[in-house]
Amino acid sequence: MLATRSRFWALCQRPNRLIPAFHLARSFSQLQQEETVKLEYTKNNSESGSAKQPLLIIHGLFGSKQNWRAIAKQLTRTLDRDTYCVDLRNHGDSPHKAPHTYKAMSSDIVRFISDHQLQKPILIGHSMGGKVVMQTTLSRPDLVSQLIVDDIAPVKLGLSHDFPSYVTKLREIEHANISSQREADRILGEVEPDISIRQFLLTNMKKDRDNNGAYRSRIPLGLLGDSLNGIMEWDVDENCRYDGPTLFIAGMRSPHIKPEVHPMIKKYFPNYELSELDTGHWVHAEMPQEFMALVVDFVNRNSA
Repeated sequence: MLATRSRFWALCQRPNRLIPAFHLARSFSQLQQEETVKLEYTKNNSESGSAKQPLLIIHGLFGSKQNWRAIAKQLTRTLDRDTYCVDLRNHGDSPHKAPHTYKAMSSDIVRFISDHQLQKPILIGHSMGGKVVMQTTLSRPDLVSQLIVDDIAPVKLGLSHDFPSYVTKLREIEHANISSQREADRILGEVEPDISIRQFLLTNMKKDRDNNGAYRSRIPLGLLGDSLNGIMEWDVDENCRYDGPTLFIAGMRSPHIKPEVHPMIKKYFPNYELSELDTGHWVHAEMPQEFMALVVDFVNRNSA
């Protein structure tokens, strides 16, 4: 499980209606100018072959679809729905491509919905992924049936010094041709004392068999480092809103969803609910059973 450290995190309204597949294809064609990428994903199929609206789950910064594997499998069984976990651009197994902006990532998600002909999926996103699902929903509310946001708010954040230092140290590991996990961990330990976060960050490195097993980055560290300020931003028009059912799940020991941001949440998502768990920023990782219970209850209450 990931650490409890809260410091690590990790076009407007249209009628909400069922969108035929040919309309989804048209919406994708309109997005081609955004230079979307085809996202890698894993899918869990419901045992019954249910036609219920699927779950589409999106990770945070430096994460991947693998972070949600266990939770996705359990939600598939409990809710009897297909679940999709995607790798955002520049993460996991998905293509590396600039720009790394919320507009670009949101466009990729709309393309994914179109490519897979998903009918009004339920979007779940953590941290950076939470901002992606919020922007996707606000720009295309007609595509989304329910929204679940894991410990992030629709506001601008200050840039923590941690993120640039993580990028710097991961690049140092790569450039030093290090093959020892202990040595790689030692280098990250110079800026990050929490072993769980170090282990999480090292999932972005892989052994290069053609170079004596030296660590190489799976992700474009230079591009992500240059994009950090933009990842902290939130520039969606305040006149946009999504009237569908929305759940925010906050970590009580995380700084991201405090009372002062509630008015902004309500402005964009007037039909929102807020639940809190006694965690830091990694709510779904720190209390997975309680997190899933909140998701299951919310989805069941808001499903036809």
